Amino acid sequence: MKFYKTVLLLLIITSSITACRKDKALNADITGLGGDTWAQGPIDKWLYDSMVVTNNIEMKYKWDQSEFDMEYTLVPPLEEQVIPTAKAVIRMWINPYNEEAGDSSFMKIYSPKQIVLSGSLAVQTDGSAVQGLAEGGLKILLFGINSFDPTNFSQVSEMGHLMHHEFTHILNQKKAYPIEFNKVTPDGYSGNWTVAAENSWTIGFVSNYARKEPGEDFAEQTSYMLIMGKAAYDSVVQHPFPDFPDSLNNDDGIAKLKAKEKLVVDYFKDAYNLDFYSLQNKVQEGLKKVGH
Repeated sequence: MKFYKTVLLLLIITSSITACRKDKALNADITGLGGDTWAQGPIDKWLYDSMVVTNNIEMKYKWDQSEFDMEYTLVPPLEEQVIPTAKAVIRMWINPYNEEAGDSSFMKIYSPKQIVLSGSLAVQTDGSAVQGLAEGGLKILLFGINSFDPTNFSQVSEMGHLMHHEFTHILNQKKAYPIEFNKVTPDGYSGNWTVAAENSWTIGFVSNYARKEPGEDFAEQTSYMLIMGKAAYDSVVQHPFPDFPDSLNNDDGIAKLKAKEKLVVDYFKDAYNLDFYSLQNKVQEGLKKVGH
């Protein structure tokens, strides 16, 4: 009886297979399972010549959700935004470092090997938006590309701030910043930095985000100095905001910011043999070239 049931089952399976068989070839591509390919176009050639060959950096714009945290709802970058974004990155970030180092291989050695683009910002559950992330020293995720306007200096400066901030993290991962930096404003770091009421400059920080923790503080300090330029930075250090009376002639806040500035300048010289103030000038020159 058991043998009979087994034979009957085999007959049913065989019959089902025969009934479902199609003679038509199943050769359709299945996107996401190895079947998605595209022809190399002008954008790909430009990126290869200008980013990969010259700087050993891949700029990835073809959409791949796996590159990003699944908690974010994102949109792909518009193709017409890719080259303007890449040109901005080259002029205000890559070229200044190579020029200051006097060697085009500097960024080939120290830069992340991939920049991945997202068309939209990464909005978090608390309502704040992430504009960029550095991952393991090998990759930078750059968000909000679709709204980037290279002729808008404010947007250009914002992107420059982001790139220099994230790159500072990468440099720090390769060569640690001096531990003395953590001791300049040890009581100023706060988990409530998003709602801090104080003017951050008056207590020794260039932004509220710098108050999150020392590593972010060092990256913010570096980036603000590079993007603002020396004259603008020095002016804000002395007189942060007229609406805050305690920001004027604030000797304690000024002393802390000056101490952090010196530690940043010394770090770039000791760790990478770079003149920070000269690099600062080159970043300013690069910012002016974006959009032209």
